[in-house]
Amino acid sequence: MARIIAIASQKGGVGKTTTAINLAAYVAKAGHRCLLVDLDPQANASSGLGVEAPPHSPLPPILDGSMPWTQMVTETTVSALSCLPSTTHPTIPLTQAMARGQGAGQLRECWKQAENDQLEVVLLDCPPSLGPLTDLALQLADSVLVPVQCEYFAMEGLAQMLEAVQRAQQSHQREIPLEGLVLTLFSPEVEICHEVAEEVRRYFPQETMQTPILRDPTLAEASSHGQPICNYDPRSAGAWSYLNLAKEVLEHEWTETGTRA
Repeated sequence: MARIIAIASQKGGVGKTTTAINLAAYVAKAGHRCLLVDLDPQANASSGLGVEAPPHSPLPPILDGSMPWTQMVTETTVSALSCLPSTTHPTIPLTQAMARGQGAGQLRECWKQAENDQLEVVLLDCPPSLGPLTDLALQLADSVLVPVQCEYFAMEGLAQMLEAVQRAQQSHQREIPLEGLVLTLFSPEVEICHEVAEEVRRYFPQETMQTPILRDPTLAEASSHGQPICNYDPRSAGAWSYLNLAKEVLEHEWTETGTRA
């Protein structure tokens, strides 16, 4: 039974897509069949894996049942990792009704019931905003992984994202637990990074992941070359960060119903 994890933050520039790309790559490297779904109209997760964006979004035909999701999936340079790409078209014609409709529920069940050798982990890269695409991700997800940049006002952005998750739980009438809070763009020599990390861990001691993602320009270089960091520079600080984050995520215990134990 596949685990479906939304990687979401309504703030831009927090390392959300970088986390989606590299966490997916290391999950696949660990031997778990992984699908990265790019829900961001900027299509950065697609390009960061070297996947060409289609001229039109595959989401509407997938959700209305006129096209199987498997038809739009592209394999990547990482064995066991595939990508459902986004489009660079300025708008994706997705309404709230479609995001919360029967098609979304059917897609979720299709992923959940996939055989292990076909699909084990689905990661959803959300846009840096709250709207139909993020709502769709929360409709599909078992849990939510929230990147938190180590800077001033981090807690404000986090509070807004947690409120959105709570509203989604009420709307969809099911629990959507936190997969975790990931401290991103962490610079050990910068005091504010430690202050933010301490504050997040004080308020969310159980939910905060132990692994901080170190600020590493090599991560941006890798994405610009269409490669995850595990292929581009596996000995870099960013690579070690995401390797350890993947270990944490894969170590989480889940019930047979697909929810965190």
